[in-house]
Amino acid sequence: VMLDVKQWGVDALQIGEMRIPSREDGTMALNYYGGTGSFTTVSAADIIAKRLPKDSLKGKIAFVGATEIGIYDLRPTPFDATLPGVEIHATVAANALERRFLRYDSNTQMMEIVCIFVLPLLLGAALAFVPGTFAGLGVMAVVTGAFCVFNYMMFANAFRDMTLLYPLLGLAITYLGGEAWRNLVVERKGRQLKKAFSSYVSPDLVKQIEKNPDKLVLGGEQRELSILFSDIRSFTTVSESLTPPELVQLLNEYLNPMTRIVLEERGTLDKFIGDAVMALFNAPLDVPDHATHACSAAVRMMEELQQLNRGFAERGMNTLDIGIGINTGPAVVGNMGADIRFDDTASGDSVNLASRLEGLNKYYGSHILVSQETRLQVNHDRFTFREVDRVRVKGKLQPIVMYELMIGDLDLLPSFEDALVKYRSRDFSGARAIFEELSVTRNDGPSRLYLGRCDEYLASPPPDDWDGVYIAKGK
Repeated sequence: VMLDVKQWGVDALQIGEMRIPSREDGTMALNYYGGTGSFTTVSAADIIAKRLPKDSLKGKIAFVGATEIGIYDLRPTPFDATLPGVEIHATVAANALERRFLRYDSNTQMMEIVCIFVLPLLLGAALAFVPGTFAGLGVMAVVTGAFCVFNYMMFANAFRDMTLLYPLLGLAITYLGGEAWRNLVVERKGRQLKKAFSSYVSPDLVKQIEKNPDKLVLGGEQRELSILFSDIRSFTTVSESLTPPELVQLLNEYLNPMTRIVLEERGTLDKFIGDAVMALFNAPLDVPDHATHACSAAVRMMEELQQLNRGFAERGMNTLDIGIGINTGPAVVGNMGADIRFDDTASGDSVNLASRLEGLNKYYGSHILVSQETRLQVNHDRFTFREVDRVRVKGKLQPIVMYELMIGDLDLLPSFEDALVKYRSRDFSGARAIFEELSVTRNDGPSRLYLGRCDEYLASPPPDDWDGVYIAKGK
């Protein structure tokens, strides 16, 4: 008989060729077969009375012991709260004969140490890459379940007596610590991100950025957008009459409601360019009927301006006038710029055309000009348009068809359309008469423009191949 003692304590008891694993304190971990009755039990009275066959105990090891409760030889086990001590002795013998020892040797201890340190590290690494508390809880459940299955397999197949407590405790501490870090650091960053973006983008986009912050990287994609530009007319003249604090107050009073309208219409505030506003619809989120939302924003901006002007007039301030241009078409949208400073914006011919339309309001005396593509995509039950002109700009072969989004004076449309037909059929005298009436009685900006053109063509008729398209002299 030999006792194998290691640095950390007793490792095993060697009896001949049999090696019985033990715990550090020299005790033996029993591999129980079940509760009371796992072994064949016979009554001593039956043996004394010779009621058993003579060979019933032949070739067997018999243990003699008391099983009654009053004897106080009952012990709690994982299977039974009152297992007789004699069955525990039988369990020891059976484990030895079958070599069915629960092992808690150096290898088992090493496996425990690995589980205690490696599992929390794996869980921590996984938590760093999953978003949200519920996803983290799912990862925790998977790792914990995998360890419990591994522990059971080691116990059932290899008879290794590995502890569950410390690895599970390590996993719990790691998970709670990770969630605390997420709430204190990540959630704080999310709140800062939401605060920073909520003034510039729609609430839907804020939620998307919170879920996917990696969208804030350089790059872009081509998609169909509706682009809106607005600008205050003669703002330089207005600003010259104001002190710097008054100018800032005026801009804030104007830009705040305009921004709110853009966001309420599911648009994205791209940027302020001085007193100008650039807004995108259908970027970066998909917005069904984005052209309709853009036109709705334009109409609401004009209505809001009327209310603002009433307040400005009551305070003895100059009133404002704005022009709005809207175009729908493909554009490159995404985060553009340098690594240290970039903006989520759009670029391309579609953006340039929207900007041109906004500027052309000054030329035509209109307020909202939209492209033909925008007009084709909007809900016509909500808006009324009139064709204003067909213009061939420098560098483009196909003419641009422009429409005015009407916000009043709808009863002048039949007369204007009649005059436009006469104008394009070269009946400049008939067209002039109608345009002059609309200019004088309705103060209609496009009619004033066409009145001048009619006078020009009456004095110097266009060539025979004239198609009614106006040739823009500038860019």
